[in-house]
Amino acid sequence: MVMMDGLRGDAVENAPMPNLLALREGRWRPGYKGFSTLTAHTLYDARPSSAANHCAIATGVTAEKSRIFKNGDTPNGNFAEWPSWLVRLVNARPGTKALYTYSWKGDIELSPHPNVQNLRLTTVCDVNWPTVPGSYAKYASTVPKIMAADDAPDAVLYFIDIADLGGHRTGFYPYGKEYLHDARLVDRIIGDTLAAIASRPQFDDEDWLIMITSDHGGYGKSHGIWGGHATTIPLIVAGRNVPQGEISGMPRNFDLAPMALAHFGLDVKKMNLDGKSLGAPLAVKTRGLADGLAAYLPFTDAEPVNAVTGAIAAKAYGKTASGIDGGMFGRCLRVAADEKGACGVSLDGSEKLAFENGADFTVALWLRLDKQQEPQAPIFANKDWESGKNPGVVLIGARKTDAVKTFGVCFNGGLSGDTQRIDMGTFDINYGEWCFYAVTRRADGVLTIYQGGQDGHLYWIAEDASALVLKTGLPFWIGQDGTGKCKVSLKGDVDDFALWTRSLSRDEIRRIHDEGRRGNALGSLLGSQ
Repeated sequence: MVMMDGLRGDAVENAPMPNLLALREGRWRPGYKGFSTLTAHTLYDARPSSAANHCAIATGVTAEKSRIFKNGDTPNGNFAEWPSWLVRLVNARPGTKALYTYSWKGDIELSPHPNVQNLRLTTVCDVNWPTVPGSYAKYASTVPKIMAADDAPDAVLYFIDIADLGGHRTGFYPYGKEYLHDARLVDRIIGDTLAAIASRPQFDDEDWLIMITSDHGGYGKSHGIWGGHATTIPLIVAGRNVPQGEISGMPRNFDLAPMALAHFGLDVKKMNLDGKSLGAPLAVKTRGLADGLAAYLPFTDAEPVNAVTGAIAAKAYGKTASGIDGGMFGRCLRVAADEKGACGVSLDGSEKLAFENGADFTVALWLRLDKQQEPQAPIFANKDWESGKNPGVVLIGARKTDAVKTFGVCFNGGLSGDTQRIDMGTFDINYGEWCFYAVTRRADGVLTIYQGGQDGHLYWIAEDASALVLKTGLPFWIGQDGTGKCKVSLKGDVDDFALWTRSLSRDEIRRIHDEGRRGNALGSLLGSQ
């Protein structure tokens, strides 16, 4: 089990991290398959900081049981009742060799047991990498040498904290230079460790389970915040006896500990752990981009026109002009938002759409916000934005004010049940630049927001939206909320807006983004199918 510090889920593809990708795709070694997701989550009852999530990964229980809610709590953790999976293993199977490596001093108490070897590694944080590259070589080679030896441990919990360092220096983003550099170092270390395992003379007769996850992601140069950026993480399992494919739903990082124990034949049902079975792979359908497309507005005409034949009609209100020069693909829509009353485009008839599974949908568009944008302005919505608890969804643009501390784009969705809303964000923006956005909710309840820039990076955050109430009786609007009466309207340009009644896969979203950067609108992709 590899416990990475500070690695976002989208870093795996953006860095890129080829060894992790090989595990995901079942290409590590013959007979080994990959069961994974890049939209897993951290603890739900403690903020996405290190101590609480390290404890959750090691023990398989939440903060309520471990009593580790924040950094500094570890010395007082309830490890007598909820020990690490390594301690459980050596207690249940005497003679099992177990190794726990750590580098962050807050983790010293996680696996205290006479039959668990505790090894502290000198980290690149300690030696101010990259100014002392020799120390990195020693750090990176220690565990691979142990794993290649004849007397290698049977079970290992391996902590690697390098990505967190890069995130704190240049930002936890796919465009953070040092963050991506350090993510690739993490991948290299994991690759060296996997190569050492595979080099063992007895490897073909052994049954390895490789599990990789993270304690948190990040936003800007920090973490510990709710809203997706710090909570969306990778979770990868590779083995001979796991399914191949995407894990459905939104697993948590503490789901791996019971899986590790079950691999050694222990009955985890009697342990009352919070970690759950990862279930079956996500069902994937091969479709064309035109499948489920209900509205496509390229804004090339003086009036907005839905290019999809159907019941949805677009109508502009206020100082909203279609066919304006300067768009991402030639012409675009401009919402002025400088007068009272509705500004924007209503998609009349969208309130009657039949969405797959009741709430599966995708919206994609290119957006250029004005620096004078007021906060809380709907980019698209089908809800009454008077309250975030109202049913429906809204993507909003915001500028930095006393109330809104960051420049960004955020999402809100109304839920049924006790938790009446989800709020996600923020995605950083540069005013006056075209940026790609997509929001998709799929059948297993995972809602993902994507942002893509001209540099080619596509990054995302995710939340569990199983209880999303999408149908509101109101139509979707562009630049307004579903009522058409929101006091704050969008001030900016929109191009290539599309609405689907199904969820698009990440590969489909990436294809639309990549083609857009090449100057090809969605319409060109639809015509090629």
